[in-house]
Amino acid sequence: MEQSRQLLGRGTRVLVTGATGFIGANVVRRLLHLGSDVHITVQSSSDPWRLHDVLSHVETHLASLTHADALHRAFVRARPAVLLHLATPRGTDEAAGARILEATVTGAIHLLRLARERGVQRMVVTGSSLEYRPSDAPLTEDAPVDPTTVHGAAKAAATVLYRQAALETGVPVSVLRLFHVYGPWESRHRLLPSAIRAALDGTPLPITSGAIARDWVFVADVVDAIVRAVGLDRTGEVINVGSGQESSNEAVVTCVADTIGRPIPIVAGAFPRGPADVAHRCADRSKAARLLGWLPQATLGDGVRQTVDWFEANPAAWSADADEHPSAV
Repeated sequence: MEQSRQLLGRGTRVLVTGATGFIGANVVRRLLHLGSDVHITVQSSSDPWRLHDVLSHVETHLASLTHADALHRAFVRARPAVLLHLATPRGTDEAAGARILEATVTGAIHLLRLARERGVQRMVVTGSSLEYRPSDAPLTEDAPVDPTTVHGAAKAAATVLYRQAALETGVPVSVLRLFHVYGPWESRHRLLPSAIRAALDGTPLPITSGAIARDWVFVADVVDAIVRAVGLDRTGEVINVGSGQESSNEAVVTCVADTIGRPIPIVAGAFPRGPADVAHRCADRSKAARLLGWLPQATLGDGVRQTVDWFEANPAAWSADADEHPSAV
């Protein structure tokens, strides 16, 4: 951890993609706290509402992952020693699949080339637990890759490119496969923000049908893993970042109700199950402990409490007009 702080402190130039998204906004705040010289890429469609209070402290570069020239200009101006690639394109419209694949895979190709050409010292990328084949057992990093969603398929394809580049050209890249991240600044439509608003407003909460469990990991712990990965003096590693424990949707809702002290009526089966809605998805986090010295600090109860406190201090964050463009997540 000390090496990571040294690499990121004292004005180290760090370029962050996906900085206007949920995880990116939390990472930017941590970098500023560490003393990094923070540069971010944004798209013309990006809504930086999550960074409203810190935007004046970062350098912003207009660049899309699919536009090689714009990305090149951002790298030339930013001159990053560290690249944190956190952008995760999303969407639900008919064209979303093609857009997600193009941005994720083409973006990986562009960023790897620029990292090599511009002498980036460390590159940390966020992958996804959706790259794995669903399993009842905790997922290790060598578990079968067999995604059931476009998002998972795109992330898996990009991971192959990152590992190949690490082997062939020595690009100093690490991939962190994130499990179900939650906490301050996440999108208002997700389960935890919806449950918190339902408890505070006294309204019923619609949830997806069937038994669904995920590995819920608090965003502050994820940020800590990303920071630690910057200090990893090896390349091509894929590392799980999860709590190592599953929680069902119902358990999360109960935790919110207990934290706030108000009941939450559930409308079960209001949404159909999607391909990512499986009975089990849990991380084996032993590799993160071994290579990064990382262990999650927040229990689900801790994380929910901190998220509730944050929302009560930032009530406009989850208002109906504050949500982000899908591609900015």
